[in-house]
Amino acid sequence: MVQRHSSEIKIAGKFIQGQGFPRQNRLTQAANFSHVFKHAQRSGDKYFTILYCRNDLNYPRLGLAIAKKRIRYAVARNRLKRIIRNSFRLAKNQLLGVDIVIMARNQSETAVNGDLFASLEQHWRIVVRINQT
Repeated sequence: MVQRHSSEIKIAGKFIQGQGFPRQNRLTQAANFSHVFKHAQRSGDKYFTILYCRNDLNYPRLGLAIAKKRIRYAVARNRLKRIIRNSFRLAKNQLLGVDIVIMARNQSETAVNGDLFASLEQHWRIVVRINQT
């Protein structure tokens, strides 16, 4: 039996690689977060603060720092995390070799999804432009 990756889906009898959020694309260790906080460049707007720095890998990694102090309700925090992960998933092919930590600001709690996606798209463009230099 052939073992398949968890992000593969079977459509019309063929396995297709999904665009999930695999573990390799996550910042999981405190040391990784600390490195980003210590060496980061910043990009910010009224919804998010983005910290990013280059890594020695050929793929991007994302870490989320969504504080209860900023976003009070778990439902709102989970919604933000879902939106951020989805936006990252769609942009990750452009964000090679960079570690990113996203922190939410108070206004993101009540923002419309479209505004949040637009904000993140703008941040991804900034990260790509600076990372290419």
